[in-house]
Amino acid sequence: MSGDGSTTRRVAELDRNTRETRISVSVDIDGSGTADIVVPLPFLRHMLESFTKYSGMDVRLHGDGDVDVDAHHLVEDCGLALGSAMSRALGERVGIRRFGTAHAPLDEALVRCVLDYGNRPFTVYEMAALRGRINDFDVDLLGEFVRALAQTAGISLHLDYLRGENPHHIAEAAFKAMGLATREALTHVGGGVPSTKGVL
Repeated sequence: MSGDGSTTRRVAELDRNTRETRISVSVDIDGSGTADIVVPLPFLRHMLESFTKYSGMDVRLHGDGDVDVDAHHLVEDCGLALGSAMSRALGERVGIRRFGTAHAPLDEALVRCVLDYGNRPFTVYEMAALRGRINDFDVDLLGEFVRALAQTAGISLHLDYLRGENPHHIAEAAFKAMGLATREALTHVGGGVPSTKGVL
């Protein structure tokens, strides 16, 4: 039995290999927030470590790709691979809380995340203040990661910038908020599939 009261540990692993990227990922939904992230984009690694920590999942993600062309392919494909692994680990999503809401501050920055793991992918990404580069990383690409994650994990995800000026603070607050909301949504509360339709 897992620590959240469910009877089956929610784990999955997969590989995603294309002409552009090579990614290996494993997730343990009922973990302790341990991250093993190896990608050639330090700022993306930092964001994934924040998401993992506050989600309470254990995530191992090793990825590489054609970052000499552009970081876009690797960032998006990391989102696709992680979301796919999470969906596989959740199975029929029996007994989850399903919905999660979190606000995360970081100094002057404040970001809100509201999400539904109801297997109806949709993304509202209202992060207009998150622009520019941090070192050599284009922070616009974080939106590609978020949309890819929502698509393959089956999340209706609303991520909203409320205030802030420093792009690093805003981005980190966003990934912490997503992690906290995910932790709430994936808590095992029992009671079957959380839908009036009886299926997600």
